[in-house]
Amino acid sequence: MPKIFHWFLLGLYTTVTIIPRYLFNIINPKKEQAPKVKGKPIIPIIMISLSLSIYFICILLTSRWYVQRLKIKYLNADIINSTKIIETESNEETIKEEYTPENLEKYSNISYLSVDFSDLLRQNKETVAWIKVNNTNVNYSVVQHNDNEYYLKHNFNGRSSIAGWIYGDFRDDFEYFGTNTIIYGHNMTDRTMFGSLVWALKESWYKNEDNQFIKLSTPTSNSVWKIFSIYVTKPVVDYLKTYFEDENEHQKFLDTLTEKSIYNFNEPVTYDNKILTLSTCTDDGKKRVVIHAKMIKAENR
Repeated sequence: MPKIFHWFLLGLYTTVTIIPRYLFNIINPKKEQAPKVKGKPIIPIIMISLSLSIYFICILLTSRWYVQRLKIKYLNADIINSTKIIETESNEETIKEEYTPENLEKYSNISYLSVDFSDLLRQNKETVAWIKVNNTNVNYSVVQHNDNEYYLKHNFNGRSSIAGWIYGDFRDDFEYFGTNTIIYGHNMTDRTMFGSLVWALKESWYKNEDNQFIKLSTPTSNSVWKIFSIYVTKPVVDYLKTYFEDENEHQKFLDTLTEKSIYNFNEPVTYDNKILTLSTCTDDGKKRVVIHAKMIKAENR
């Protein structure tokens, strides 16, 4: 999208500064100018045509982009307004047994995010979760298709959209959660979708402990995840691994993710932990912003 703005501004500059000079040359052609068509210099005419064409095409594309952004904004606002979302205190009777009493005490002040999925599932049966990341714009329903391509170009309602939607990897299990639950989203320049995750790269963000918790709600459970790694990487797939041959391979994978982090969160992660991975593009798609978090507590619904 920044390229569209580049060409838009170039076309505007051409229209304001260059075209008037060519128009003057057409109206008052110099004798030495060549070549000419019917007495008019051909090069200025070509330049004017190309400049105006580029300019109006950019206006069309920019207008389309702006309208798409408005549609995204209004769609998510409608979804939030029509969905019951509450933050609840921990209920120790519903905590899954895999979490120790020490964890329960340590994170007892961290509330759950609980979402009513009835309306969401009526609108889109592929709705699998709701995700919220503190002090970002990430507060979205999560969908899941049988591939990782569909929601790159379709919104929550299944309509074509440049912004796509927030979606889970087709391998994810949002009921029981696997070793690595992966969620994707576009990095939109207006900071919708996963665009605001780039804020996590700022020291003032990742050092704020309130920002280090990601909340996830599904039709069957509510869970809280603690961030242990944030980094920028090339568009590789090594961090998207979900299956491991043995515990050693699994632990080596987790150690690598921790070592990549731009900040030491001092959060130990072992192969017993379930992790959450958020991934979005940056630098015009040349790199990826990645956030990893481990599940610290969960409650059944």
